[in-house]
Amino acid sequence: MADQPALPFRVLRASLRAASRASASVVERVLRNGVATTSATGPEAKARAAGPLEVVFDGKPAPARYGATLLETAQLAGLDLRSYCGGNCSCGTCRVVIVSGAAQLSRPEPMEQLVLGMDAERRGDRLACQAQVRGRVEVTIPEFF
Repeated sequence: MADQPALPFRVLRASLRAASRASASVVERVLRNGVATTSATGPEAKARAAGPLEVVFDGKPAPARYGATLLETAQLAGLDLRSYCGGNCSCGTCRVVIVSGAAQLSRPEPMEQLVLGMDAERRGDRLACQAQVRGRVEVTIPEFF
């Protein structure tokens, strides 16, 4: 170790500045778009570039962001969609019925399938805290309580 020369301070300082600029750029993109963007050209990139999406809750349209959950979208729209677990996929109170556009949502994860149960999953129900918006969706919020 003693035989290796230490990096000059100016080299270290320049490296730190470059890393800081790169991370600031990522943070700026996340704050501006809500998600980290890449230079991908696939269907996801085209959907993100298309701008705001729309989710219709019980006939009321609400603007949605690509990748946002139905629960986040409902809350931002000021709709009363309960979630006693805080969106942690453990209570099932945010269950919604997908009227149309089920293919425009993320695929159900195993935990969501477990919480929903087989019957609700077969009907096409989803947990709003888990279903991420990728296109236009129409949803009904059932009355439980």
